[in-house]
Amino acid sequence: MNRSNHTLNLNGAQVQLLPERALFWEQENALLVADVHLGKEYVFGRQGIAIPAGSSESTLRRLSALLAQTNAHECIVLGDFFHDTPSPHDSWLNAVSEFLDQHPTVKVCIAAGNHDKPRGQERIDSRITWHNEPVQRGPLVLQHEPGQDDRGYVLAGHIHPVISIGKAFQRGIRGPCFWQQPDCLVLPAFGEFTGGRSVTPAKNDAIFMIGSQSVVPVPNNALFGQRRRTTRTLTAKPST
Repeated sequence: MNRSNHTLNLNGAQVQLLPERALFWEQENALLVADVHLGKEYVFGRQGIAIPAGSSESTLRRLSALLAQTNAHECIVLGDFFHDTPSPHDSWLNAVSEFLDQHPTVKVCIAAGNHDKPRGQERIDSRITWHNEPVQRGPLVLQHEPGQDDRGYVLAGHIHPVISIGKAFQRGIRGPCFWQQPDCLVLPAFGEFTGGRSVTPAKNDAIFMIGSQSVVPVPNNALFGQRRRTTRTLTAKPST
C-alpha cells in the first residue's frame, strides 16, 4: 500500500497530517504531536496495576524515527508529555535524555498539558523548553486543550479523538483521527499507552481517520450511530 499524508491549509499555514498520528508544519519545519503520556506504565505499576514495561521507550523510538523521516528541526508537543510526576529512578527519564542526545540539533518545546505538573517538569532533561501558556506561532496558536483564540488558528490535543465508521458492533471500524473544526484542529494521541474518546463532529467539522499508511477524509454519511450536531463540542473529557 502506498503511503498517503493529507495536506491542510490552516489560516495560511501549510500542514501535513501524518498516519503516525503526528502533524508536520512545512513552513516551520516542525513536527507536532500531542498526548505522549510518557511514564504511564510506571504510574500504574506504583498503584499495584501490572503493566508491561517498555511503552514509553517505544513511543520515544517512534518519535525519533519521525524526526529522521521528516528531517524536522523542531519537535513541538501539545501537552501531556508525561503522565504524572516521575520518580527520580524511573528509567524513562534516561530514555528522554538519550532521545535528546540522538537529536542534538532539534529544538524540543512543550505546551504543557494538565498532566505536565511543574514538579515533574523539573525532573526531566533541562534541554526541553516548557511553555505553561498557549504559544502563538505565526498564524497558529499551540496549546493543550481545544478552544478558540483571537490570535490565530488553534492546534491542540487533550481529547485523544477517535471516530467510528460503519455499523456498531457489526464490522464497524473505530480508530484514531484528526478532528478539524473551523478554528481548532485536535490531534490524536501519539503515545502508545493511551486510550481514545469517541468524538461527535458538528456540521461544519471534518474528520480525518488514520490508517496504517494513510490519512483519509471521512464522508459525513459514513459516520455511524451519531447525529451530526449543529454546535461544536470543545469540552469533551480526555481519555486517560
